[in-house]
Amino acid sequence: MEYPYAQETQSEPLMMKAAHVLLFLFLSALSVRAQTTFSDVHPVFVTRCYSCHTLGGYGGLAIGDSNINLAYSDSQLPSYYSPGQTKGYASLIRILDGTMPLVGGCTGDPTVDAGNPACATAEEISLLQSWITDGQLGPTPSTGISFCDGDGSGTGCPCNNSGISYSGCAHSASELGARLQASGTASLTSDTLLLKGSRLPNTSAVFVQGTQQANGGLGTVFGDGLLCVGGSLVRLGTRIPSGGIATYPQPGEASVSLKGLVPSAGTVRHYQVLFRNPGSYCVPATSSGSNGIRITWTL
Repeated sequence: MEYPYAQETQSEPLMMKAAHVLLFLFLSALSVRAQTTFSDVHPVFVTRCYSCHTLGGYGGLAIGDSNINLAYSDSQLPSYYSPGQTKGYASLIRILDGTMPLVGGCTGDPTVDAGNPACATAEEISLLQSWITDGQLGPTPSTGISFCDGDGSGTGCPCNNSGISYSGCAHSASELGARLQASGTASLTSDTLLLKGSRLPNTSAVFVQGTQQANGGLGTVFGDGLLCVGGSLVRLGTRIPSGGIATYPQPGEASVSLKGLVPSAGTVRHYQVLFRNPGSYCVPATSSGSNGIRITWTL
């Protein structure tokens, strides 16, 4: 690999060379660093704030609304609680000082609040802190519709190990549950669809495609979690996640439509990432899964 400034002259001041190197390293780090966006934290707000803060909700703040664009827009409104900051920022402050949710009986200390379902967990607070630190970035484009969430809205998780919205059941590596997201274009002639699994244990994970939704989209119990896809199944690819992240396809691999043998425009397919827990978690079986994604393919 050729690095910038390989053709430096001896007359260039040493400190200038050092500055160039540091700048290059800084920009390189930024280019590979995964930043937390509102798409990552929106499920936390939906799970914790939906009952009070949807469209027309308490204080006119809809940060917990299922409409991600509306929720983000409201998160950027100026805060009266934290002057000079946004309502998104203030929501974290209020979680930490125990004033949100209003009647939750929370202290803001996840260790003390453990066992109180109204209170944010350590992992949720860490996710919100990362979003604030990264600049409260907006939502990233997404494709498809999430279903079969392990948040209690469908089939219950096998040992009351609910995750958060748009995610699977809680598991050994994440109390929030694994999440599957899709981005890109689901087009048979220009397929750029990318499936991304996050909050995964760093064990074997497999991306699967199904012709149907399991149990009408509610899911069926599958090890420590839920199985969301059914009908004719296609194994798209197996991964060993890194840092809890895995994607399909990777460069050089067949596109989702080719590997999944999607026959024609208008075809609906369903996707999920299944994985193994590193050891027993809540049932003897060590398997679990993310939420599902429903995608309608176009020409």
